[in-house]
Amino acid sequence: METLNRLAHVFNTNLILSIGVVPVLMCVALAVFWGKRAEFSWHAIQNTSTTLLIGVLNYGVALLFYKEISGFIQSVYDALRIPTLPEDFWVGMPLLAVALIGIVAKDFVDYWNHRLMHTKWAWPTHAAHHSDTHVNAFSTFRVHALEAILMTSSYIFLLTWLQMPNAIPLVLMLTALHNMYVHMDLPYEHGPLKYLIASPVFHRWHHADAPEAYGKNLANHMPLWDRLFGTYYAPGRCEAPMGALASGVEDKNPIAIYAYPAFAWARLIRDEWTAHPELAGKFKEMGPANIEARMRESARNRGNNRGDGLRP
Repeated sequence: METLNRLAHVFNTNLILSIGVVPVLMCVALAVFWGKRAEFSWHAIQNTSTTLLIGVLNYGVALLFYKEISGFIQSVYDALRIPTLPEDFWVGMPLLAVALIGIVAKDFVDYWNHRLMHTKWAWPTHAAHHSDTHVNAFSTFRVHALEAILMTSSYIFLLTWLQMPNAIPLVLMLTALHNMYVHMDLPYEHGPLKYLIASPVFHRWHHADAPEAYGKNLANHMPLWDRLFGTYYAPGRCEAPMGALASGVEDKNPIAIYAYPAFAWARLIRDEWTAHPELAGKFKEMGPANIEARMRESARNRGNNRGDGLRP
């Protein structure tokens, strides 16, 4: 078990291995053993290059704002005073068993995060992940910084109480490898285990650019959550196109994908403004000009009450 933990540490700390070598090997395996030559098509290379460039943009955001973001999250966490299990709670239990408990807990949080991000106002943070029109192992890493911040914050607030730091490296490695696996174009559905371990077919429907599949199959690792909460969708092999082009999300332009949340929220606000004209009146009343006019009117009334008037 110590060897497995060391392997997890190497995997998690070596970016070249975890987001380079491993997904490349998965793509090679698809091409060689399953005849998926499209894994190295120009379309696939363009999409994968876009994914990597989005990763570079995320790295830039981290360099610029990590201190401020982490400081804010830490201050909120400290203010909440979340109770935790005793530090020795898991002592004596096999590390793999603790890691499996951690994976179940993480996936439950991920399910509700994911469900939130498939709502109208939160969708722009998640759209980048769905923008890939050639879904493969690299698609795991196509995530906008806003989504990464949301997910990381949820883990800190909702999972740290479990007090299992020794299992975290193993949890991260196993979930990352499984995430890459389910993004591969493979025909597997996992038979009797299909509710316990997410399959490539299950997750491919989640990425399908087809209205009947929107907001379905939200669990990352355990489809049981979808079965329990009414979002399970399994009509068989998925031949639908991938991506979110029908929703207006580009697939091969990293700048457009990265800017999508700002433009999407601007459209949503405009649409709400148009649909509810009464809001415009309220905002107009709250505007600086009206506030100044009300202040002047109030002062004039006070002056009139004193009998000395007020100069306009």
